[in-house]
Amino acid sequence: MVDERVLRHYLREDVQAEVSKFCRNRWVALECALASGKRIFYRYLDDRPITINEPADVKKIVNRLGRKILRTIYATSNIYTRLSSKDDVSRLENISRSTPSIDIDCSLEEVSLAIEAAETIIDELGRRGVNESIYLVWSGRGIHIHINENAVSEKYWRRDPVNTGYIVIEYILGQCKEKLVEICRRSRSVDRRLKIENLMDIQRVFTAPLSLHRELDLVAVTISPDDLGSFSLEWAGMDNFRYWREWDRYVEGEADRLVEEAIKSTPLELEKRTQIGGEELTAAAQQARNPPATAPRIGRFQVMALLQAARHYLIRGDYDLARSFGLNRAIFYAWAKKRGVRATHRPGPSMGRETLTTTITRNEVEEKIGDEVVFRRVDGWYTIGGDEQRPEDFDRQIASKFGDEKTFKKYWESAIEYLKSFPRPMIESQKDFFEKIYLPVRDDPEKLLRKDREGST
Repeated sequence: MVDERVLRHYLREDVQAEVSKFCRNRWVALECALASGKRIFYRYLDDRPITINEPADVKKIVNRLGRKILRTIYATSNIYTRLSSKDDVSRLENISRSTPSIDIDCSLEEVSLAIEAAETIIDELGRRGVNESIYLVWSGRGIHIHINENAVSEKYWRRDPVNTGYIVIEYILGQCKEKLVEICRRSRSVDRRLKIENLMDIQRVFTAPLSLHRELDLVAVTISPDDLGSFSLEWAGMDNFRYWREWDRYVEGEADRLVEEAIKSTPLELEKRTQIGGEELTAAAQQARNPPATAPRIGRFQVMALLQAARHYLIRGDYDLARSFGLNRAIFYAWAKKRGVRATHRPGPSMGRETLTTTITRNEVEEKIGDEVVFRRVDGWYTIGGDEQRPEDFDRQIASKFGDEKTFKKYWESAIEYLKSFPRPMIESQKDFFEKIYLPVRDDPEKLLRKDREGST
């Protein structure tokens, strides 16, 4: 099935302009999605390296791919003199420059740590005179820091562009490694620990500005170093993204001092690349997050239900209805995840055997909680797929997982206080609730009980 939103995105003039601006003279890679869900990675079309040198090329590619829907556009860090045949990408002497780039990978729960790491690197670059030739791209699950290749004078590229880009990144990461290690130690995400890497090599590709993430409905927006501290995921939303239009600015020769220092301090080799962070959790931390089977198991389902119930309670003030709503929304989000449907969309009436129907029966009414529409029996409880979620169902499936009645009361009161730390519009917004309230605590419900937890942003 064609995703109209994706097509509309790549047919936007500003998207085509920024993508082509980055991809010009680079070897492009395309990731496409088939109706079956299978993904295909393309590097060649008609036995020629894929290139995007002008905005119209993006539209041509979309039309050429047809039912193989374009999802993500990548381009090499290397810039080529010629890209007309397969031989062109195999000849090192055909590489004229390389964009020195650092990859910061993070969980969506720990964007603030990624920002802190990026700011640390930017400060280090500034101490070496590089201030006006840096741009950042939100990759979807992290940040790419790029130094404009034109900030390095031509003479430094003549010998070995790939190695020159590599040693610049090795050097700068080495200079601020101690600070970056400390930041990475604070990463506690179970699914994706904070990681900072030098990924420079001959075929490395990076997400093109304004491309879409391969899985998430997020745009690879460009960010000015001056605006990094105020960045939020809202900037990357598909329908209303914002980006820095002057990302390609540079000062010629601004990075020369950095290159000179790197050449003197870093071996000119590609045998080792710096990686900071990304380690697995320690055994103690794993045990803390995965308690023995005899201990109450608080999973994401329970955390979602608890927070949704607290959300409803703050909006409506009815404890029994809040519990019904909390279980209802937890069931819906679990269904959406299983079926690969964005949870911000209501399920359609005919989506297969496991569909949660939204057909309204005579004794059901639509009810709006914040900006979210749900169904409720007249004078009764919330429903999904025709089934009613009662307060006692919440007590059995959710509250009991937190422990005894006294323990759950402690979590409930903490959840209420946690939500109160956020602005009312954020609580009422389905999108903000999920991204800014639920995600930061979904894998660490104990954070609700800690007084040092982060509040609203």
